[in-house]
Order: sequence, then C-alpha cells, then structure tokens
Amino acid sequence: MSDPESPSTPPDLRLVAKSECDRGEHSLASDALRALRQLERRIRTGHLDPVNIREVQQLATLGLAQHGRGGWRPTAAGLVYLERCESDNALGPNGLA
Repeated sequence: MSDPESPSTPPDLRLVAKSECDRGEHSLASDALRALRQLERRIRTGHLDPVNIREVQQLATLGLAQHGRGGWRPTAAGLVYLERCESDNALGPNGLA
C-alpha cells in the first residue's frame, strides 16, 4: 500500500480508515448508498423518502437503479449489492458473526 504522506500519492486518493469497510473500487459513496436503500424501502413499504436525483442517476449509470412507469426502482443488481452490504455489516471486524 502506498504511503499517504508520499508526494507521489495523488491528491484525490481517499484511504479507507478501516479495512473491513473497503469494498474495493466499486464501492458507493454514502449518499448513493442511502439513495439505493431508500429505493429498496419503496419496494417494501410503498413509501419513498425524497432522494437526490443526481445520486439516483449515478446508481442508474452503474446499473443499480432504473426509471420506469412507477418511477425509480432498484435493479436486481442493486438489491444484490444491498444484500451484500447487509451481510458484510452483520459480520464482525474479523469476518466472524
């Protein structure tokens, strides 16, 4: 891993403080993840909290949400991503339940 203080480290590099929170290069920003959770909640409850359209459009670009006749909804890939996040959060810091 590169040294964060090194002059060769790109200025926009963001290090993850806890390795268990690192989901790799395909991780979502917290706002986009919140928007995806809100879209999933809409499927379960029928209620949609306000979502940031830019975040939802980012999800659509990634294939995690789509717009249809009923409005914005998570795709199957979006639901799988949320399930993976939930199962990862259920594990302890050492990967143990």
